[in-house]
Amino acid sequence: MGVATMTPGPTNTAKRGESAPVVSVPFIRASDENIQGAGIDASRQISASSQDLGVFDVVAYGYVRYLVLFVTATGGAGAATGAEDGPWNVLQNLALTEPNGAYIAQFTSGYELYLANKYGGYAPPYAADPRHSPEFSAINAANGNFQYILRIPIEISGRDGLGALPNQDAAATFKLRLTIAPNTTVYSSVPATTQPTIRVRAWLESWDQPEASSGNAANQQTPPAVNTTQFWSTQVYTVNAGENTIQLKRVGNYIRQLAFVLRRAGTSRANGETDLMAIATDFRLVRDAFPVRFLQANVWRDLMYRRTGFGGVVGAEALTNELPGGLDNGVRFMDWMHEFDGGLGRENRDLWQPTLGSTRLEAQFNVANAGTLTVVTNDVAIAGQVFI
Repeated sequence: MGVATMTPGPTNTAKRGESAPVVSVPFIRASDENIQGAGIDASRQISASSQDLGVFDVVAYGYVRYLVLFVTATGGAGAATGAEDGPWNVLQNLALTEPNGAYIAQFTSGYELYLANKYGGYAPPYAADPRHSPEFSAINAANGNFQYILRIPIEISGRDGLGALPNQDAAATFKLRLTIAPNTTVYSSVPATTQPTIRVRAWLESWDQPEASSGNAANQQTPPAVNTTQFWSTQVYTVNAGENTIQLKRVGNYIRQLAFVLRRAGTSRANGETDLMAIATDFRLVRDAFPVRFLQANVWRDLMYRRTGFGGVVGAEALTNELPGGLDNGVRFMDWMHEFDGGLGRENRDLWQPTLGSTRLEAQFNVANAGTLTVVTNDVAIAGQVFI
């Protein structure tokens, strides 16, 4: 029988006259979560034209994690029918910028922000679907009213605060820009009598600034690898009937996720879903001529289910596309953020894909019908040791 050994714990190795090593308290233990109004509250009655709400200064406080948007449509009257991407797409041209003007998140449509919330790995699977929120109300067929909550993500990991950014200078604020979409974008049949008023309010989720020390221990006063920044961006590409090779332009950082939205003839995700499932050969992601992913349609959809639980069966209920807990028509994702336990956002950052400005990243596929492919990219610029 072997002899059990024990690894000694940390000891005070300081010599006489020297200071003992100082224990460092992790940032999120030394800090605390904070949520407060972001100083944004704007309303417009939706109309046939887009309406620029303007550029808003985000209140300065601590280390910013998320910007929470609460969107309501009230006061509508008369029968209405929601469009395919509604109600999420009532917001357009969303842009969150750093004090230096650099874009952190840039979405052409609120629908893309919805996808970032659902598939970005920022919440447990059930809570990640914005349709599951008790504050979600789908477009009402009697009056066109609705409401929802979406978050613009800044922080990458709530486990250690990675990606939370300094936000303590009231003279140099983060800024949010928003546009209200035309009513024909949100509705396939607009409210017959009175158009609803769209109200957008925002809250700031942050970490407090920790004190220098707590008791006899020094505190980490900034998140790990502070100024590590994640970005969300959108590019739209033309798809031809037949074989397509689309070079993805967003490279140069670590890629955390890619989401693909296929619309047949540029309009319908429902038809895009049909086209995705009918791809005869694999959908290929190729990096510098090396195959990264070869995904057959059914296997890809099953893989998304395994990462999220969306689209499965709960009891006797099938979680079908476009319903709470279901997947989304025409939408597929590839992720590099699941290595901890297989779920989105359960990551040690080891899978993140490093790219250079010269990296050639291509999506290759053969599809029967022309349309558009929207690619939503989540990439990270690191500013220190981020790997666990």
